Order: sequence, then C-alpha cells, then structure tokens
Amino acid sequence: MKYFDFHTHIILKQLFDDHPNIDTRISPNDIAGVPKNCSDLPQIIRAQIHQSQLAEMEDEVIIGVALYAVESNLAREVIPLRQFLRKTAEHKLSLTLLNNIGNNTCKSFTDFILNRTLDSYLQAPLSFNVLSTQSFDAPIRKNMANIFFVVEGCHSFVDTVNEVILPDQRYNPEEIIRNLDLLLTKAPVLAVNLTHMQQSSLCNHAFGIQLTKNEPFYPLGDGLTDDGRQVARALFSRKVHVDLKHMSYQSRRELRNEIDAGNYPDAMPLLCTHAGFTGVPFEEWPAYIRLARPLEKVMYVETAKTMQTHNMPRRPGAPAFNMTTINLFDEEIAWIVQHGGMIGLSMDRRILGYVSRFDHEPTGIKDVGLMVDKEYISKAEWISLGISGENIGKKVNTNNCISFEEVIESTEQGNPQEFFYDHILFHIKHYFQVCVNAGIPVATAQLHITIGSDFDGLINPFVNVATVEDMKMLKKYIGNNLRFFLEDLEDSKLWANQLDLTQFVEDLFYNNGFNFVKKWFQSR
Repeated sequence: MKYFDFHTHIILKQLFDDHPNIDTRISPNDIAGVPKNCSDLPQIIRAQIHQSQLAEMEDEVIIGVALYAVESNLAREVIPLRQFLRKTAEHKLSLTLLNNIGNNTCKSFTDFILNRTLDSYLQAPLSFNVLSTQSFDAPIRKNMANIFFVVEGCHSFVDTVNEVILPDQRYNPEEIIRNLDLLLTKAPVLAVNLTHMQQSSLCNHAFGIQLTKNEPFYPLGDGLTDDGRQVARALFSRKVHVDLKHMSYQSRRELRNEIDAGNYPDAMPLLCTHAGFTGVPFEEWPAYIRLARPLEKVMYVETAKTMQTHNMPRRPGAPAFNMTTINLFDEEIAWIVQHGGMIGLSMDRRILGYVSRFDHEPTGIKDVGLMVDKEYISKAEWISLGISGENIGKKVNTNNCISFEEVIESTEQGNPQEFFYDHILFHIKHYFQVCVNAGIPVATAQLHITIGSDFDGLINPFVNVATVEDMKMLKKYIGNNLRFFLEDLEDSKLWANQLDLTQFVEDLFYNNGFNFVKKWFQSR
C-alpha cells in the first residue's frame, strides 16, 4: 500500500544502545517488569515502525523522520526505568549515554542530532532514500523508506546548555539559527517544533510526559517570547514550517494572531504533524474542567472527556476526546486549514482520547466515576488565558462525559477493536465538522489532513494499531466504516454525502502528504 507519515522516529530507540545497530528490533520480551504508573510499557517499547516493515509495504512510502535530541531531564528520569529491562537487554538503554546526556557531555546538536541520528540515516542508503527536489521528477522509489526530516524541539540545535531554568536562563537564538543553517546544508528539513517536553526560553510548552515523574516537565512559561519570535522568523525565511505540536495553547494562539497581524512577512503555513483534538473550541474548554488545583508554580488540571452526546452516538461504544491543551482546539483546526497548513493524526491512544481502566488513577484524584485527562498548566499562562472559577465545570456530567463503567462496557462487553478504531473515526469526523462549521468546503478540507503517527516516539498505541504493519487494516476499516459513522451522528449526517470516501482514504494515507511535500520541495 502507498503510505505517508508526517512524523516518526524510525531509529530513535536503537540509538540508546551502547553500540547502536539500526537494523535491530526492540521487543516486549526485553521487559522484565512493569512500572506501577505505566502498565503498558511493553506496548510502548515494542518496535512500532522499522525500515524493514516499511520495505515490506512494496509500494511508495514517504516518511517524515524526526531529528530529536533527548532532553536532559528526560535522560535522567529514564535511568530508573532500566530496572524493568532484562539483564540481557540493559545495553539497549545505555547508562553511560543517559548520564552523558544528563550532564551535557553528549552534546544535543553535534553528538546526538548530527553524529548519532542524522548519520545513521545518511549511512543506510539501502534502507533510506533521502528525498530531494529531483526525487519527484520520476516515480518515488518502492521497497524502502523515502524520507524527509523534521526537528522536534529547538533544544536539539543547542550544544552550549542542555536545559534552561526559567525565568533567568535562556537558549541562545543565534546558536539555534546557526546550527539550523548547518543542518540545512546536510539534509532537507521541512518543519521544526519550537519546543518539546521541558522548559524552553522560546515559548511555553504543553505538558505531555509519560513514564517518568511529572515535576521536571512542568510548564512554567507564558506564551511566546521574543527569542521564539526570532527563531520563527528565521525558520520562515528559510522555507521551514513551524510545527505547533508541543507548544502551549497560549503560545500557539499568539503565533497565529501575530501571523494574522502581518508580523511575519515570510510566514509559511503552520503544521501540527502528530496531533489530536480536544473536541471543543477553547472558549468551551473550562466547562469540562473537573478539578483545578493550584500547586506552587502550576495548576494541576483534570478534565472530563466529552463524547459529544448531543449528536446521539451509539452507546456503549462512543469514543471521547483527550481534552488536554496539548491537543488542537476547534479554532486552531480551522485556522490551519484556512491558511494552507496540514494536520497529521497521531496514533497515540492517549492523544486520541482513550483512557484505560488500567491507567494510573484513570478517574483522577477525587474518584467520581468519570474518566479524566490530566495536565499541568503554568500559573502565569492560566492567568493570561483568563480562566476563572465561574466558567469551570459547567458541562461535567455523566450524560455527556465518558465514565469508568462505560469504558468497561465498551471494551469488555462490546467489541474493543471497533471501539479503539472509532477513536480515529471520531477525530476524522470532528475535523470535517469543524471545517464545515467554519465554511470550509468538504472537498477542500479533505486535502489538509494526513497520518502523523509518532510511531516509535515512545507513544502508547492501541493494541490493534500497534505498529505500522497495522495501518493497512486501519485503512480498510476507515474505508468500510467511516460513511456509516458519519451518517449515524446528528451533525455529520447533514454533509456526509459530500465526502468522496474512496478518494479521501487515498488522500489521508498518501496523496495529501505526497502533494504537500512535493510542493514544498519544488518551492525551495
């Protein structure tokens, strides 16, 4: 099958080995135990995407591969996880490497990005074909991964420091831009995330860590900074897109508003390469907050999860959204499409809205039977966003928000595989509904969404979409079931017949990404 994926980490896990071998496959058999707060560790560890799997697709495959330098705090926090590996597999999570990342002996840009990651791709021409403008003058090569690059987090461009502690420390934007220019001489970089999982002086990030302690990854900033604006301008002037994923909502909103105000004359369309949706506009979001608890520098927030029951979904079996602010709000989806951008759908079941009964405290601190999503938001940004007590919690109820019992009914008494797949259908439906509500024709909307799985980026996938090998069955499921899903809901049944489903499935899994990347290469 033809396949496009906007955001992956094909060889990231292999790079943690004492002696990296990109042809190895990571297996759940390497796990000897499971941490209390992450019972799905074997599912996360297994090889979700590998060059051998892509070659077996026997058709055109185009993949965005992320160049990502592991953050210092993450390296330190991962060290205790080595205890859950079998003794024979401990070399696959090198203690020496993790310590060197933590103390900045292993430099983020020079050592991890250039020498350890990029070179691994460039030195494997039998597995990876690095795309160029000339690649599109002939048919795309088959039986291998045709790749372009994205950079996940501007910390990945920095050698001088491996973390900043706000508000007094900062990354040097000149160093970031200088190393960006160096990277561009070696590889095609289509997009860059301004931030990732830990504090940045470019912009505030959205909380999104799993596997480790939460405190080292608290967001403490407040929107976009002047250094972030400088880097964004540098990216745009070099024909590199900004990827909104991992930016806080306030940071994303400020960038959108400033582009609309004409502050970025070279602005490129914004992307969100591995996204999920909250299911609501931001103005409605506080109404789903079930708990907002102030800590020293952050707000701990639990949100109930809407199933959009006003559309009369079939229950049990109705999916819900992940309503944390790392996901896109309705106005952001519409803006990206209206400005010519592209959205890639993540295959992380957390991002897609599924909370398992076996997850850590799935109903939150004060168990009232509703499943919740959890995050930390900086107090400064909480104030800037104007979130007030009078708006909080008004739509939290058992009729509209998914409960613990309903998840059990949907997974243990219904068809769990259909329930998992339907989270993806729910996202596709919501994407189109937002576009229709914004006056965007269905035929236009279907050209601005693709797959951005984030496979092997330490995501937690559904068991039936656990690896890239499962995408063929997902494609078949969407083709066979999306029409019925749309016609079964009160709002989408009004426009469902406008969607050319056969064409859309091909667009989603290949054509949209191919056309976007081809246009980008030819415009450079």
